[in-house]
Amino acid sequence: MKKSRQFIPLLKQMLGFYRYGPMPLMIYQGVSAAVLLASSIFLPLGWMEAHDRPSLWGQFVVSGCLWWVLLMLVSTPLPFLVLGGVTSLEFLFTRAVDRGLWLRTERVASIIIGLGPLFLNLLLSPFGPVLAFEPAAPGSPAAAVQQRYLNAFPGSHLTPGNSSGQTEQLVIRNGTEVFAAWLVWFGLVCVFLVAGYFTLTFAAWQRSGWHHSKARLRPWLGALMVNGPAWLPIFLLLLCASLHFNFLEESFLLFASHPVLMTALLGALILTVQPWSERSIKRLEFEFS
Repeated sequence: MKKSRQFIPLLKQMLGFYRYGPMPLMIYQGVSAAVLLASSIFLPLGWMEAHDRPSLWGQFVVSGCLWWVLLMLVSTPLPFLVLGGVTSLEFLFTRAVDRGLWLRTERVASIIIGLGPLFLNLLLSPFGPVLAFEPAAPGSPAAAVQQRYLNAFPGSHLTPGNSSGQTEQLVIRNGTEVFAAWLVWFGLVCVFLVAGYFTLTFAAWQRSGWHHSKARLRPWLGALMVNGPAWLPIFLLLLCASLHFNFLEESFLLFASHPVLMTALLGALILTVQPWSERSIKRLEFEFS
């Protein structure tokens, strides 16, 4: 069977279509996208409040940890063990399917499962709530950050208050749409950074001969290598919270200021990591004893 003809059946297997049908995935995507559309805009609102209220930095840690746990799950074949992709893993280890094709299909399935709601949220973002802040007190940390938002989003403006109780608001022009685009961009960056990490470490593991080693340290080192991406970001998040440095917001403002450049860098990352991963997996030797 040609590779092009294997891709769709293998993708359906990984997504659980043969076992459960497409409806569970469609419901998950729709509900997740609706929740994102209604609530994701409150994330930058929380960031802004945290600049003047240090006690809110714990929310940044929790949201960041949840984000990374999700990405670690979708960047490995683990979800497919539940959805029925274990069969595709058996094909991989028995060489019944090309390893490069398997990895390419697995990455597409990962993006559909983990980032599909983000793509839907991006499509629906013009209909979502407007990103708007209450103007911060002059000279406060939040006021300095709001000025950065004004620089990143030309055309943003203040809406006057009125007698009905509506307070003055700083409306960020196209903020909702750009934030939704940043979510997709950040998700893809994380997925392919993790993919690059595993490609590098598995190749180094094999070159060092550890896949044949009987040393007692082998299981511990293997667990550390595999679980490293899931735990390292937690320490980074704690460090950023202690320093009151929100790298998520910094990343968002950088993307908003240079969307074309950041998108081009993402494209370069994908075009580098994906072929490299496919070549590397074809040379790997799997040993589990």
